[in-house]
Amino acid sequence: MRRLDLWMLLATVVIGACAVLAQSSTARALASPGFVNRQLIWLAVSAVLLVLFSFTDYRILVRLAPVLWGGSMLVLLTLFVVAPLRAGTHSWFVLGSYTIQPSEFARVATLLAVAALSAEHREGQLDLRRIGMLCAAVGLPALLVALQPDLGMALTYVPILLAALWLGGLPWKAWVGIVLVGLAAAGGAWSFYLKPYQKERVLTFLDSERDPYGAGYQQRQSQIAVGSGGVLGRGLRGGTQSQLRFLPAQSTDFIFAVWAEQTGFAGSALLVLTYVALLWRVFAVAFCARDRVGMVFAAGIGLVMAVQILVNIAMVMGVAPTTGITLPLLSYGGSSLLAGAIALGLVQSIWRLRFANV
Repeated sequence: MRRLDLWMLLATVVIGACAVLAQSSTARALASPGFVNRQLIWLAVSAVLLVLFSFTDYRILVRLAPVLWGGSMLVLLTLFVVAPLRAGTHSWFVLGSYTIQPSEFARVATLLAVAALSAEHREGQLDLRRIGMLCAAVGLPALLVALQPDLGMALTYVPILLAALWLGGLPWKAWVGIVLVGLAAAGGAWSFYLKPYQKERVLTFLDSERDPYGAGYQQRQSQIAVGSGGVLGRGLRGGTQSQLRFLPAQSTDFIFAVWAEQTGFAGSALLVLTYVALLWRVFAVAFCARDRVGMVFAAGIGLVMAVQILVNIAMVMGVAPTTGITLPLLSYGGSSLLAGAIALGLVQSIWRLRFANV
């Protein structure tokens, strides 16, 4: 254990403890004690996976990256055939009382594929062929996830590509082109992809009084929950917004609002600082990695998590539109926890082998 990054482990454990406390509150509000017990099981399994992958040589998985990526694409395609419609999307396999979201694991496979492609790059700047391969490796799974449709999850694939292009030395002129393409894609999505309720969320964000009891209801209740927490909060399993079920999606998208209401500014600041510590150690691993593969993988994980954290908290605070992006390690969901544990375990492996001679 001495060869692992103990600060990263400590930050992960603290966030896991906060998740148990927050989810136990939502379980009480929903009158579903089995809810938190299931999350405890996922946390225990995730802890085992984190340790196992920490002592796995990440370079072995990188060599298997094409197979893992290809397999994940087949699984994502299978969802369109066998996955039932849940919450308006075909995103989950249903196994009895449990559900599995393959897009979470496909993101880890995509990170491995991008890291493997980046390892083959030896020049000072990326060429067009390599850029095209990286775009395809990220773009295909992101497209398949967007077609489920799950736009929030699809957007979390974008930081993987940005990290690879940045570390690959993409020239500034190409970044200008990416910005222009992104703006064009946003315009196209608004015109042809976004559903009416998604457009309404954006419009309500721009004008908070547009539909306070419709599209703006979630963020309105979230802001009330955060504000009512005050400095020290209303106590664990306390608070009106969560316990009286005014706050929708309180176990997933808006779990930070539950935490803020119950622990106040003090507890929220502690959680945010813990996330900052976790990201600091992940990016430190990227900086200290022995090879380009480790650097790209760790940086990609760090950037994906940073975007998820920033977007989710901004959404809860009402400074970003509702996107359906969950809070890593805190929001309810077994697939998210397991995939996150695998990714952090591989980051630990990169740290453990940074001075290895083999």
